[in-house]
Amino acid sequence: MIIPIALLLALLAWGASSPPGSSPDEDYHMGSIWCANGIIEDRCEPGVDDTERSVPTEVAIAAKCFAFIPEQSASCPLFEGTMKSTPRGNWFDNGYPPVFYGAMSVFVTPDLSVSIVMMRVFNAVLYVGVLTALFFLLPLRMRSFLIWGAVLTAVPLGMFLIPSVNPSSWAILQATGLWLAVWGFFEQVGVRKIGLGALSALLMVLGAGARSDSAAYGVLAVMVAIVLGFRKDRRFLIELLLPLLLVVIAGSLFLTSGQSGVLTATTSGQKDSVFSLIFMNLKQLPQLWIGALGLWGLGWLDTQMPTVVWATTVTVLAGVAFWGLRTGDLRKWLSVIALSGAIIVVPLYILVREGILVGSGVQPRYVYPLMIVFAGVILLGLRRADLGLGRVQLLVIAIGLTVANSLALHTNMRRYITGVDGRGINLNRGIEWWWNAPITPMAMWVLGSVAFAALLATLLWQVWPARRAATVAASPAFPG
Repeated sequence: MIIPIALLLALLAWGASSPPGSSPDEDYHMGSIWCANGIIEDRCEPGVDDTERSVPTEVAIAAKCFAFIPEQSASCPLFEGTMKSTPRGNWFDNGYPPVFYGAMSVFVTPDLSVSIVMMRVFNAVLYVGVLTALFFLLPLRMRSFLIWGAVLTAVPLGMFLIPSVNPSSWAILQATGLWLAVWGFFEQVGVRKIGLGALSALLMVLGAGARSDSAAYGVLAVMVAIVLGFRKDRRFLIELLLPLLLVVIAGSLFLTSGQSGVLTATTSGQKDSVFSLIFMNLKQLPQLWIGALGLWGLGWLDTQMPTVVWATTVTVLAGVAFWGLRTGDLRKWLSVIALSGAIIVVPLYILVREGILVGSGVQPRYVYPLMIVFAGVILLGLRRADLGLGRVQLLVIAIGLTVANSLALHTNMRRYITGVDGRGINLNRGIEWWWNAPITPMAMWVLGSVAFAALLATLLWQVWPARRAATVAASPAFPG
């Protein structure tokens, strides 16, 4: 139980590291949550016209005083007890599916901070709970792909978004587990097969019910699972009823939303030719991939990570992915090609369609779910839990990600507690914003850092005996 508890504590520390309104477009998402159940007095009232709703002022302008101003802390003026009309919400254009907002609305209270904290805690618990259940339901040989895929891509964007009120939280959960749940369904029997089928449906509802692009990504994940689990027998044809159901779920939820999934209202088209746009964007496209690993800022893209964060996460993911290229079969390579194509084509298509360049409109979090699936699939064929890596390699990965997570968490907290113009390691000095809670910023940072370190240390300990036994037996790392 150490691993899920450590993961949960690490996520909760990240959830406490920033104020209400700090995730991308959170004013839109909070307004949508508060109005998810229609007109309710003192929560969601009619606005100045049909395109607007009146929500608590602190909901409508939660991020106004600090968004895009990294030097400004989150010590914003309070407007308790007042209402403000805003067009920022899901009530007019139905830009997002309704499931995420409806679920989060359960936690709405008259106190904004309490509401946001409960939502963030719920999403962290949901992530840990679903993946823990999936781990124990999967066949033994698939479990390492779940863990490696999640850990290698978590810092910093995943750690920030999972315990948030951003719909991308559920998109990340779906990307991490759906392809494995469906693949495991094809191979398991009995109660575990039923459990994996139920988890597959849940993950599709969560992802497609949060973002319409996750509906499309979910279908791709299902197709990858079909390729990996394909068998030439009658039972497999019957089992394909589950993927068919999942596609129907994805399609149904996709049709509830008008979301483009990648654009903001501030994008402006270029007048270059299609070929010029393709050429210019292809040169810069890796920014989006590395951006999810820390090159781009968190929050409203205004919290820049230290270079050591993204340099470490990129090196670790690239190194392990390159290691994964050493083995595989036709099924793996077909899946890798499909995912690689999607990671390139999806953002490129939208950039060209809208006449924009990398850096405008399309953000790393929109392609991030595809990267999570890719990180797991690229490791297929590596049969041991340690992937055949040496002890020094495993230590470098664990220490590197531990340091990257700790620095990223500290940077994110510093940005909101004092603004980035604050200096020094002591987050308790010169506090301008913090929760009304007995735990201090430094204690929260230490808790989050130690919890993540404990998570990786425990995982490392779990694979260490296997590595030692393999060394003593001098068995081949990749038997033919």
